[in-house]
Amino acid sequence: MKLLPLALTLLLAGLIFGAFLAVPPPQPAGDIAEYFGITESVLRHRSINLTPGDQTTLSQPLHPQYFTNPGYYIAGVDGNRYPVHFIGYSLLLTPVRWILQQTGVPELHVFSLANTLLLFGAIIYILLRFVHLPSRQTMFVLLTVTSPLIFFLWWPGPDIFSLSLLLISLFWFYEGSSIPAAALAAIASWQAQPMAVIAVSMLIHDALREKTHTKRNTFLISAGLILGILAVPFIYNYVLFGSLTPWTILQDGWTVIHGFGIHNISLQKLFEQFFDLNIGVFWYAPLLVSAGMMSIAAHIRHDAKIQWLTLTGIAVLFAYQTNPAWHYGTSGFGPSRHALVMIPFLIIAIVNQTKPKTIWTGFMTLLGISQIAILSLNSYIFPVFSNTLVHSPVAKFVLDRWPMLYNPTPEIFVDRTNHTDLDHPTSAIYQVNGTCKKAYVLARDIDMVIAACGPLPETPRASIMNPETDGFYVTYE
Repeated sequence: MKLLPLALTLLLAGLIFGAFLAVPPPQPAGDIAEYFGITESVLRHRSINLTPGDQTTLSQPLHPQYFTNPGYYIAGVDGNRYPVHFIGYSLLLTPVRWILQQTGVPELHVFSLANTLLLFGAIIYILLRFVHLPSRQTMFVLLTVTSPLIFFLWWPGPDIFSLSLLLISLFWFYEGSSIPAAALAAIASWQAQPMAVIAVSMLIHDALREKTHTKRNTFLISAGLILGILAVPFIYNYVLFGSLTPWTILQDGWTVIHGFGIHNISLQKLFEQFFDLNIGVFWYAPLLVSAGMMSIAAHIRHDAKIQWLTLTGIAVLFAYQTNPAWHYGTSGFGPSRHALVMIPFLIIAIVNQTKPKTIWTGFMTLLGISQIAILSLNSYIFPVFSNTLVHSPVAKFVLDRWPMLYNPTPEIFVDRTNHTDLDHPTSAIYQVNGTCKKAYVLARDIDMVIAACGPLPETPRASIMNPETDGFYVTYE
């Protein structure tokens, strides 16, 4: 391989490392209470249950209300409080945090530094193991480091852990090694359960290939081990909580209203994962998404692996939709963590078709220039987490001028218009300089919206089954 792409990757990783160390650590966000809290428990008493001493110590860098939130650290069968989220990512963080303790570096930097190690470790491994043509090496590095993945280096959660493993997994699969690919996807699913679909898909792909008797037995053993890997979080939950998943124990608003399951799946949400003005991946990496989809379209007829990966990618996007809540916190304006999973699929589709031609050189130049501008809208590697409750610049541009064009899943519009993250439906009014432009109206709040904006425009409305949870959009000219 050429040393230049590897050298540039190492240089960029060092620069990002230095940039993170030069600023204060990120503000608490997401599920930091448990991911950071587990490291505290392991370092203090070599276990994962939350003790009063842990809680007192953690309440200094984190907000004390985290530890009275019923969604975190629920009681196990032995009466102790245990984290709801699986511990795998936090166990990786623990030695990094110990090093930070010894060196006097603020310990909340553990997320950004560990995430940087994970992503750039994956990039370097793929360069050394799978990508050997210089043109493809350059394309791979450029696509990855200018993609929205870069926003999540700063995010205090396991998204980079799962996506880095997925990226390696897809290269293994494309090389023809389904078993190691499925094993990595299974480990990735520990912190992102919908990715279990990918591991199972890869096992099915390998099972359909013709095998000798010996290879069939080897496959059965390997498949059993991978299914065991997939089962680890469920075993963990059953041992600690007496349930295969603690989410059946937690009864927050969205779970009560919608429940988990395939009834939450819709083509509208699939469209939103790609193209929603706030959470869709396209608006944060338009050339990557466009080139990836064109590459898939150009080769899907005669490339069986592309066919399988395309079906798998769509299946896992649907799997993310089974969650009762749709608009989760994310790293800055977006994209949604429910949509990030498609980026590794698009990267591999482009990289494996890259050739040393002028058109690809031009594409890489255009990609670099355009993404510098686009990434700036979300503050590059320092996204502002509170922006997840603010309309993105693209969404605001459309809502200010053509509000009738944007009608997302109400949870997205309501959260970003009201700047709140509630666990139940509510109404929202989008205004520009005090003038109502658009509203999502629950049936129970019609009078409130009329008082704020005047008579409701005459527009087609969905049938109202429950005035407490059902609503409709109206647009004001």
